[in-house]
Amino acid sequence: MQRYKTRYELKTEVKSLLQGNWTRAIQLYLIPVIVMILNINVNRSNSTDAMKDAIYNNGGAFSSLLSTGLISYIISLVVLLISLSSAFRGLDWIEDPQLDFQPIKSNFTYFRSPDWWKLILIYILVGIFTFLWTLLLVIPGIIKWLAYSQTYFIYKDLNDRGEADGLTLTDYITRSRQLMVGNKGRYFMMQLSFLGWWILGSITLGIGFIWIYPYYKLTMANFYRDLVDKNAVNNIG
Repeated sequence: MQRYKTRYELKTEVKSLLQGNWTRAIQLYLIPVIVMILNINVNRSNSTDAMKDAIYNNGGAFSSLLSTGLISYIISLVVLLISLSSAFRGLDWIEDPQLDFQPIKSNFTYFRSPDWWKLILIYILVGIFTFLWTLLLVIPGIIKWLAYSQTYFIYKDLNDRGEADGLTLTDYITRSRQLMVGNKGRYFMMQLSFLGWWILGSITLGIGFIWIYPYYKLTMANFYRDLVDKNAVNNIG
């Protein structure tokens, strides 16, 4: 197995991609960023928790459904599809830096897909599993969140390559758990490396996220691509 790229290398590659492409990157993640800014400046109540979970793809669907109204939860699912659509296009961009795409239109890719409901069900399943592990203790919940973190990218990857036939929705979660064996610490440290940026974005009333969020999401896509390039688990039939 080859050496994984360091955080510095992964971030440097993303910065290189963003050079001269900031406008495109901002447009690609514009809608999720707008929701984040509204969340910070307009409504900090529990009614936005489900929406916040959808943006960060951190799970929590089950607990959010219990604590928020139906309308708020439906909105969170719409935001989820927008967020995943932009994240998936970001992965395409990482794989092909010369990719020609329409950034704003890319936010709505999965609204045109007949399989949009699968992403929602995966979100719910991840949320339920994470919630149940969190009931034991907070630490197991965090560990499972790390283990499940690549589920959506794996779903996209296998479906794009036509290798998803016969797979159940929980299979994508299992693939993520397998892929993250020995890599959860690396992913956790990658998340921590953005803590200062999140603080900066918050103290600027969310305005800073216009630039921070694309940098973060593309780095996470680059992390996944490096995992797959160095690990054959995602190719197991």
